[in-house]
Amino acid sequence: MEAKVNNPLIVRCPNCGGEQGFDIVKQQYECAHCGSVTEMAQQKAEFRNWRTLQHNNVRNDMSRVKLFSCPACGAQTMSPAEEVVVQCPFCQNSLIDGDFSNTVMPEAILPFKLTLDEAKKRLEDWLASHSSNPVSAIIKKNMNRFVGCYLPYHIVRGACDGSMSVANQAGAGYHYPFRAYINSMAVNASSDLDNIFLDGIEPFDFKETREFDYGFLNGQRAKIQNVSDKKLSSRIKEETSTELYHTLSKEAHTKEVSVLMSDNDNETVAALMPVYFVNCGNGVAAAVNGQTGKISVSTGKNKNLTRFWWLSPTIATIVLAIIFFALKAGAGLALAGAGIFGIILFAVAHQRHRDEFVREVLTDPKTKAAHNDTRAVFMEDFGSGMIPVKVKFFTLGRIIKITLAALLIIFLPYLIALPIQLMRGEPVSDIKLLHGAAWFIIPVFFAILGLTGMGKAMLYGYPMFYEIFPDGSTKRRRKPKTEADKAKVKDMMSLMRSKTGCLVIGIVLFLLIGSVGAMLSSDDDAKTPAATTKSK
Repeated sequence: MEAKVNNPLIVRCPNCGGEQGFDIVKQQYECAHCGSVTEMAQQKAEFRNWRTLQHNNVRNDMSRVKLFSCPACGAQTMSPAEEVVVQCPFCQNSLIDGDFSNTVMPEAILPFKLTLDEAKKRLEDWLASHSSNPVSAIIKKNMNRFVGCYLPYHIVRGACDGSMSVANQAGAGYHYPFRAYINSMAVNASSDLDNIFLDGIEPFDFKETREFDYGFLNGQRAKIQNVSDKKLSSRIKEETSTELYHTLSKEAHTKEVSVLMSDNDNETVAALMPVYFVNCGNGVAAAVNGQTGKISVSTGKNKNLTRFWWLSPTIATIVLAIIFFALKAGAGLALAGAGIFGIILFAVAHQRHRDEFVREVLTDPKTKAAHNDTRAVFMEDFGSGMIPVKVKFFTLGRIIKITLAALLIIFLPYLIALPIQLMRGEPVSDIKLLHGAAWFIIPVFFAILGLTGMGKAMLYGYPMFYEIFPDGSTKRRRKPKTEADKAKVKDMMSLMRSKTGCLVIGIVLFLLIGSVGAMLSSDDDAKTPAATTKSK
């Protein structure tokens, strides 16, 4: 069992003192050592008591530090009382004495592990390996400004509820309620450094979190929170939604997910995080995680996250060309057919494409740190209240069914022509598959529907639910038919009986019968009577 430390983010077992983990299904804390349980309400009450005591301890010992304010950028920096601080680490202007009356004092701290020289060496090595990037030269010229400072964050932990919408098109979609637990997420509480830039040095190892004590500031500065409570609340909500988006999109196997938060039961701890950084101006800056050594560099430029929107239609067009060649179509016909459908695919993809620009940040992917996970469980009502479930949209059986259905649709004329050819006593090899090329318009049409989102919407509208039991086992559950489901079936039948539905069915039957007849036609059938007479 691990030794007990004063980490306010760890929920301790009241029985043995070990660390308790949160059970997302049971919605309670459980000890892995002795099995003791702590309910959420009890844990929250204990956390409130700790926060009250910690606030009193920090406020009663404030004589050990001084607060300095920057008249230029507004940053407030806290340092030990015996140290003389004359220059702002963010803009290098002169500092003046500040006032603690309206400051948000820290409750927890992650101590520095790297020294200034160690962090500087890591950044210099990174710059040397990226010497071809113009931003490297800018940062090198400003390395004399490289400083260490504790930056203000709020560590978010706790439960939240919401709903996930999948394949959301034009405001419509399918909504799946969920409960989630965020196990320690850092939210920047400073307005002087870019949020995306600071995200680049995360994650921090929250196992090293300690109760704040002024002794940790020996030889270090600490920046005070300078964003309003309203702005901080907005940041927490935004980053919580982003964190849940990444978690839920993995569950749904698609990025076409939107998250709507309905209730937050989070706890936040005002904390100081160890960061070394250099601010070069014009958006160019570099930071090193003072705990893990991870590097983040802001180039001062923006990049388009969706600049490769053309990749999917390009691949689809190439695949279509290969199919046409496989059907032994001529080079001209294959290129023309793939080109026509390719134009349609590009038009659809371009219509759905939206430019999304963010600040360009370069990071060091080799440097990793332990981080806590965010877990989520879906909730569904089968008639007796909400229960935890697993939601599966893609299973092996479903993929096989979709593949077989697609092959059936594509080769339906051939499958009809095959028994007819056998009954005629003629060789199967005489069936001219290429003559049924007109039929291939239908599967391509359905592929376009899938790319526009209609196919995905249909797929995500009928998930497979598996109830999760307390022991972790699962069992398939089927939702009873609702009046809305019955109404959908009636609407579909009405559409098929309408003029538009009859027209579509007529076109499909015309293409099917014509393709079967074309595949079964012989070379003699293709000759005209005049040509036959002339040959005689």
